[in-house]
Amino acid sequence: MADLSTQVRTSPRILALEDATRRRRPPPMGGTAGPPSVDQLVRTMHTLKAARFNAAERLERKQLVSVVALSVVSLYFVGLSVWQAVYAASLSDAANRLITLVSIMSSICTMVLALIESMNDYKIKAHHMHACALEVNDLLQELRLADARDPDVVQDIRRRYNDIVRGCPFNHARIDYLMTRRGQWEERLAVRLRHAAGVYGLYALCLAGPPLALLLLR
Repeated sequence: MADLSTQVRTSPRILALEDATRRRRPPPMGGTAGPPSVDQLVRTMHTLKAARFNAAERLERKQLVSVVALSVVSLYFVGLSVWQAVYAASLSDAANRLITLVSIMSSICTMVLALIESMNDYKIKAHHMHACALEVNDLLQELRLADARDPDVVQDIRRRYNDIVRGCPFNHARIDYLMTRRGQWEERLAVRLRHAAGVYGLYALCLAGPPLALLLLR
């Protein structure tokens, strides 16, 4: 009976000791908990992945808009030249000068767009941005499945992440980073307007310039 009473008296202490031991155990492998350095690495990889995907999408849109704008502005130049040649006898001197001016504007826009397209090579840049974002995403998934408590594993992933970033020959723009941030709706609206102006602004000006000149100066 003494042994039984001693066991009953000491069992709460044993249970408390076991509970404290369980609380001191580290989280299992692949859990969400991790050192602050690992959390910072995860956030950095998330941000860069989102920025590179945004950059790839922005450059692909600029590639498409550039091709469309260059084709339409070239059509402006050819159409105005044909119009002037066919109806030269029926056009007044003022109309001839206006059509000549708009034709020169169209040719200048065509040369500018062709030069910008050849210098930037949006398609190649978009490909590199998208490939870099995919590699970072794969490495991020690997980090989630790895043991975040092992410094060697974390250091290896950090080194591979730096190699991926250095291996990309291009960097994303600041607007691509700003598109990843969350804030008030005014800030998000301002960022989106800036993004749209950067993608479509120049091409919209080249597309609208010649027709507006014909309408306003006629």
